[in-house]
Amino acid sequence: MASVANTIGIGSAPNDGNGDTLRIAFEKVNQNFDDIYSSLDFASNNITVANTILIGNSSINSTSNSSTLKISGSTSDLTISATQLLIGNSTVNNTINSSSISVDSTITVGTTSLNTSSVSVSSGISVGNSSVNSSINSTSISLSTATISSNTLTLGTSNTSANGYSYLTNSLKIAWGTVTSNSSVGDITFETTFSALHSLTVTSENATYNSTHLPLVIASNTSTANVRTGNTTTSTISYIAIGT
Repeated sequence: MASVANTIGIGSAPNDGNGDTLRIAFEKVNQNFDDIYSSLDFASNNITVANTILIGNSSINSTSNSSTLKISGSTSDLTISATQLLIGNSTVNNTINSSSISVDSTITVGTTSLNTSSVSVSSGISVGNSSVNSSINSTSISLSTATISSNTLTLGTSNTSANGYSYLTNSLKIAWGTVTSNSSVGDITFETTFSALHSLTVTSENATYNSTHLPLVIASNTSTANVRTGNTTTSTISYIAIGT
């Protein structure tokens, strides 16, 4: 098989008699077709390439009669077989005709999010052993199990100062802080306003026990509380409020 096509000589000018004869010209045509047919297998209406197809800098299959399709030399190798799709070192689906997409490792789309408006999945997304949303067009994300390895989980806004608040799970909020209180003063304004206040705990920070310094909540609502003691001397009172 020739490494380049056989070129038919046509002379340097029309009818100058310097071109190939008809016989030689069609011998070259036949040889070119023979070269094509010898490199491709057209049996059963299929085209088979004996070795490798090269597109740009990426090769497709370097193994003859391979049962997989492998594209290599690009950013990440892509291998397609009867049972799985392999991108780089990550496997995407090892089940034939699966109704879901399972990724063993990580999908990275540039440095930004995929579809800043939305990502639609017909059923559920599985991450490890946890499912993420089984409802189509859900307005929330539901996790059956979540593990935070960095010891930090942020839910909504928060204020982590001495008098602060934070969101909890199940739409709960917690507020905390201190207030100076005696028999006539000790008004608390929570750092967050609750829709409903479920629990309010107050504790004296005095170093020694004195029953007259024990705090008592005499009134409270979703944004404030009034704490008093039985002593005219002021003392520091700590509080924890929980609500929604």
